[in-house]
Amino acid sequence: ANGQHPKQTESERERKSGIELGERVNTISAQVKASIFASASFARAAVARTVHRVARGQRPPLSLSSRRRRLSSKPLSKGVTGTTTRAMSSFQNLGFSSCFDSGNGKLVTISDVGGLPIMRVNITNDPYTEVDGRAHKMWFHFKVSNLRGLQGKPLTVVLPNAGDCSYPGGWGGEALKGTPEGAAPYRACFSVDRQNWLRLNDTSYEDGELRMTLDAKAEPALEGADFVYLAYFAPYSQEQHMDLMATVVASSAKATVRTIGRTLDGADMELVTVRGSAKDEDAKKVWFIARQHPGESQASWWIDGFLRRLLDPSDPIANALLAKAVVHVVPMMNPDGARRGYLRTNAAGANLNREWQTPKLDYSPEVFHVLREMHEEGLDFCLDVHGDEALPYNFIAGGEGCPCWSDRLAALQKEWCDAYERTNPDFQQVEGYPVDKPNEANLAIGSNGMCQAFDALVMTMEMPFKDNANAPDMKVGWSADRCRRLGEAALDPTLAIVDKLR
Repeated sequence: ANGQHPKQTESERERKSGIELGERVNTISAQVKASIFASASFARAAVARTVHRVARGQRPPLSLSSRRRRLSSKPLSKGVTGTTTRAMSSFQNLGFSSCFDSGNGKLVTISDVGGLPIMRVNITNDPYTEVDGRAHKMWFHFKVSNLRGLQGKPLTVVLPNAGDCSYPGGWGGEALKGTPEGAAPYRACFSVDRQNWLRLNDTSYEDGELRMTLDAKAEPALEGADFVYLAYFAPYSQEQHMDLMATVVASSAKATVRTIGRTLDGADMELVTVRGSAKDEDAKKVWFIARQHPGESQASWWIDGFLRRLLDPSDPIANALLAKAVVHVVPMMNPDGARRGYLRTNAAGANLNREWQTPKLDYSPEVFHVLREMHEEGLDFCLDVHGDEALPYNFIAGGEGCPCWSDRLAALQKEWCDAYERTNPDFQQVEGYPVDKPNEANLAIGSNGMCQAFDALVMTMEMPFKDNANAPDMKVGWSADRCRRLGEAALDPTLAIVDKLR
């Protein structure tokens, strides 16, 4: 109002600094590729394209030497999802990549602000989802390399579009009880070996941006590291799923693995069936499915722990359950979305957990194939395993709103939950989603659709991205190992109710 410029925010200064370093580097042209690889065929094609451009009155591509001069005078890097990019700033050896299984992230800028590096990375969208009326995003997973070039300086990684994500409340919220004063409710996951994932304590969310500061002085695991991986939660990739199938499951005499269909990308839809001493005609049909939403990697860690215990020949609970039931497991409902680094959809943009009334082969084949098998094999119980962005608790959502809901199902659900809480107190029954009113359930949701179709106890299991507010851990938060242990514990409550399932 008085003619003075408003005070710039820190993020505005970072953007301006990044712009002042130069324009963003465009994708290398086909002619430059030809020069690099010295290929005669590439060279002929480049000449033809140049002649065509000139004939149309367009500017011909820059020569390799001109391109190099331009790069040297414009030291700012632009990342492309699925590529590896090296920054051309004063921190010119700093690298970025999301080109791997479940990777997600697009480098925007690397800036030098007061002698400290600031890396800005956007989370990329899933395909547009008709039923939700939006393109989802929230999962991120990328690698920052050549950290030694920082010479001990802290690196701040900013996600400037965090506020535009599907569940922005998942970044913030109230501080968790039992955590140090000032501790963020959500802390990003990081790893220097892709095996051990820790929580980055210097994580904050403000003005729509998620900021993560990598400082070896505060995080000893970063000391001497050449690179670091950052992720929304500890990743469980399609490759890890394939390893689980090829080692733990395939080596068990109890288990068989069948490919029941293909995804839109051509991946196998795999069904694991585990049998013990129970005769098929007498056995209860028990189902566990995971990873409908690909960004919820907690579900894969949970099912990993569950399967390993179920297949342990010396585990008495597993053997007792298999004496009464046949257990069917779909460990990876959405392999395409998991590999592509999506949050909630498959390759076509289908939110699989909204496809259980009328799944289509050309849009949601994953649900189509699994639901067909459920009708062929029968279903007396199912647990659908997920992760929740906002709530820092482990809980279930039941089918109370289904038209078929009855006192029998309510009693079974209560008994299962009570036994689960006794077995592993990381599960609780106080916090969770609002319960659907009678006859108001959305039957397109997996647990509701299955409950109604089979008149069976079907529940959705939810785990946090943040931490378990009832037992927070500042080092690892709610972690892969804790998911595994919660999965292992699910055998006990299932055994407790198996005789009453029908």
